[in-house]
Amino acid sequence: MDTAANYYHLIRHDLVEFVPPRVRRLLDLGCGAGCTAEYLKRTRGIETVVGVEYVPDVAAEAAARLDCVHTGDIEQMELPYPDGYFDCILCADVLEHLRDPWNVLRRLRRLLARDGVVVASIPNIRHARVLAKIVFDRFEYEDSGILDRTHLRFFTRHTIEHMFAVAGYRTELVGCNRSRSWKFALLNLATLGIARPLSIVQYIVRAYPLPNAQPSLQG
Repeated sequence: MDTAANYYHLIRHDLVEFVPPRVRRLLDLGCGAGCTAEYLKRTRGIETVVGVEYVPDVAAEAAARLDCVHTGDIEQMELPYPDGYFDCILCADVLEHLRDPWNVLRRLRRLLARDGVVVASIPNIRHARVLAKIVFDRFEYEDSGILDRTHLRFFTRHTIEHMFAVAGYRTELVGCNRSRSWKFALLNLATLGIARPLSIVQYIVRAYPLPNAQPSLQG
């Protein structure tokens, strides 16, 4: 299986653990081939799993696994579900690919139940490797990772929290994925732990809709 195919078929076990057990209806934004959502349905007893996928061939594969899949650009579609329909919206490495993720989060907020949650993973541009590239004038896009050439937006922990706040959510940092090489271990040791945040590749957050929030129009 090539790299692109593997990307679409991953089961995101690092996110699955943060999906609350009470979830009965789940929306997987950027669902790929539907493997993560199918896994959640099979292991958690989720009743209804809906996906949104931009790539038609991949969406067709997801449709064989999930209850319903909408094919196209989430920024250009209105999903046909009533207010409060979903208990959870999963955004696994998708918000950074959008032109206006702030607006997408504002629009999706109405679909969440009052006690619903967004579970999202978002790359951290404040990573030591990326910072070194900037210092040495080598900010160059790559085939995958933090500098993936398809990323349109870049975030740090602060700007992740700010994005959700202006869209009308309260955020909770629940996890992160880190670089584990010996170089980062040495850097952490040499700086007495100060540089530890610079090893974070990706933040995992849960965000809860604020019922009386007035989302800002500014990103």
